Amino acid sequence: MVRPALLLLALLLPPLASAESLTLSFVPHPRHETVVVGEMVPVTLRAVYDRKIALEKLEIAPSDSFDWLQSKPDRWREERIDGKSWITMERELSLVPKRSGLLQFGPATHRLTIIDEASQRQERTVIARPMTLAVGPHPADRGWEAPPPLSVADGGPPQEGHGWHWVADEATLTDELSTDPSRLADGETVTRRVTIRARGTFPESLPPRPVVSEPWLISFAAPVERRLVLTADGPVSEAVWTWQLRPETGEPGVIPPVTIPYFNAASRQMDALEIPALPIGYASFYTSKVQTGRFDAGARLAEAGALLAGLAAGTALILARGTPDTSRAAWRRLRRRWSPVRRWRLHRAVRTGDLLAARRLLAEPPPEAAQAATLLDAALYRPSTAFDPAAFRRALRHA
Repeated sequence: MVRPALLLLALLLPPLASAESLTLSFVPHPRHETVVVGEMVPVTLRAVYDRKIALEKLEIAPSDSFDWLQSKPDRWREERIDGKSWITMERELSLVPKRSGLLQFGPATHRLTIIDEASQRQERTVIARPMTLAVGPHPADRGWEAPPPLSVADGGPPQEGHGWHWVADEATLTDELSTDPSRLADGETVTRRVTIRARGTFPESLPPRPVVSEPWLISFAAPVERRLVLTADGPVSEAVWTWQLRPETGEPGVIPPVTIPYFNAASRQMDALEIPALPIGYASFYTSKVQTGRFDAGARLAEAGALLAGLAAGTALILARGTPDTSRAAWRRLRRRWSPVRRWRLHRAVRTGDLLAARRLLAEPPPEAAQAATLLDAALYRPSTAFDPAAFRRALRHA
């Protein structure tokens, strides 16, 4: 009679609450046996809960050993594990180690509002312990043979070793030109746009813009453009370098090639991209009077201007031999008038639209030409202001 009584008592009593199971952990997915500095490592932060979640907030502690980002949205779903229904959450992360050694990432804290078996809301905090990852040095720092380093133009000082170190699963380079740089019209500028696209790295890890500097070249570099694109295969980063190039003289020259080394994480070998050499020059150099044996109208004007300039210099020398007062007065009169060569060069620059050359000729304008210089400055440094050649010529005539 005792056993039936105990059975009846067990049926009448409320069921005991089962223990909760709330776990959160980092799961690394290195794609190779060794990980080097700068190599991207996929990591999953995985939660397995046996309670329904009403509210949640996930926080990952800052790290000075890794650059990282969340590469995909959180994925919540219901899974059946060992015959039991569980609520799981996975957050995909991409980590890039910044130095070698045993590095830690984490911890992570998940603040939850759960619904217990009595349909009541309860507050819980679940913590994922820090993850430890062994990271080796960059291959260039281990003495691997690498192409020449990249000169640093922006982005901070170079790293130790052979230069700027970066790692990518795949990298490509495109070189776009606005026109044929070897056949430029007189005063024309060519725009060069170089784009590096790399999978498996962050935009900040891409190398700085190389320096383009030649004594015969005028170059203007636009700010570097960097962007990140999240794809199904992981983050893809881009860096865009843009230059405006123009030869200072008509004689052609060649901008030398630039080699950009990097570690290929897929092949586990040092690799390199190359910006090809660029010949640049004016087309008029190839059709000049030296080759044709004829002098065009512009050349004849230049010769006449040079002759007049010589006469003006001789007159100035003769005047300088006179009395001090007379010579000073004559020199002031000469300074009010520009040499014919300078006037011809200024007229030619305005006619061809080369405002930079025109402004250089007005680098030290006399007071009478200040209005003309102001018109040039407005057209050069305020894009919304259009250049009016007629107004410029009127200002010069008044000068």
